[in-house]
Amino acid sequence: MICTGVEEKMGLHGSPTCSISLGGKGKCRGFLLGAPNKGMEVMFHMMNEVRLEVGTQAFTSANLAYQHALDYAKQRLQGRSVENLADHGAAQVPIIRHPDVKRMLLKMKAYVEGLRSLIYYVAYCFDKEATSTDEAEVRKYRNLTGILTPIVKAYTSEKGFDVCVEAMQVFGGYGYTREYPVEQMVRDCKIASIYEGANGIQAMDFLGRKVGGSKGGMLKSLIQEMTLTIAAAKQQERLKGLAEKLEAAAGLLEATCTRAIQAMFSAQSASAFACAHPLLEATGDVVTAWMLLWRASIAVEKLDGKEAAFYTGKIKAAEFFITTILPATLGKLDAVTCENNPAADMDENLF
Repeated sequence: MICTGVEEKMGLHGSPTCSISLGGKGKCRGFLLGAPNKGMEVMFHMMNEVRLEVGTQAFTSANLAYQHALDYAKQRLQGRSVENLADHGAAQVPIIRHPDVKRMLLKMKAYVEGLRSLIYYVAYCFDKEATSTDEAEVRKYRNLTGILTPIVKAYTSEKGFDVCVEAMQVFGGYGYTREYPVEQMVRDCKIASIYEGANGIQAMDFLGRKVGGSKGGMLKSLIQEMTLTIAAAKQQERLKGLAEKLEAAAGLLEATCTRAIQAMFSAQSASAFACAHPLLEATGDVVTAWMLLWRASIAVEKLDGKEAAFYTGKIKAAEFFITTILPATLGKLDAVTCENNPAADMDENLF
């Protein structure tokens, strides 16, 4: 084994990595681990915990970037408020008072809080699976950890990166310089969608082994858990409309997943896998909306105390995500082309 060079990476400079040449000084032997043609299954079993850690790493970068952007937006004075645009003598205001900056910050807040709950929830499911003595309960939580693990890895890594990019936008030109910290967060976070199984591989696992896993039990368990939250939220007048929107999205998600599985076991299997990543992304959107609605259903009961602003913020995050982002998710699901996907029959000579 020979080290052929230290890698010069875009980011993650605190983690030195290198290129290794195996067998460079003589004979090199490989050994088969496990049964033939079971490599993918063995690989995911081996790296399952790391997939969750990668999602957590991306979330951490996103949360840190959001906190920096929020702090900067509260201090940076620039421009007059919308209400005083015509008053040239009006004082400058912190940029957090500008509607578009509020939009970016609330978008980041919604993703950060939704992804945090998703990561905690999956950890909870693993604990329940390991400690429960009820066979049906063990099966339910095993289904949930199975279908949600590729979402934690792939969706969180991508949305975590997007949050870092949005944070840089809040800083404006300053964010692109190394005098401020977010440019490093953007560079460091990008790796999360690439290593420990690039997200295209996660999508193949999601569609091929999880959506139809346990004879459809994984998807069924996920929809059932969402339904419980939706039913509870419907009892709250303020959340009823949000719950109905999520209910419609969950129904479309279930139908789209079912159609994708049917295509996967037909002559359209290439088309099904061509839409695996878009399907995973849309599922992540619906799951994030679920987490935010769940948080809001707890927060709505706590609006009378000293922490009313804190809990109102949770409700606002759910309102923003479900009313401004989830509608686009419905379009994503409609665009999941499980049959005759142009990418499936695109000959490489046509590129």
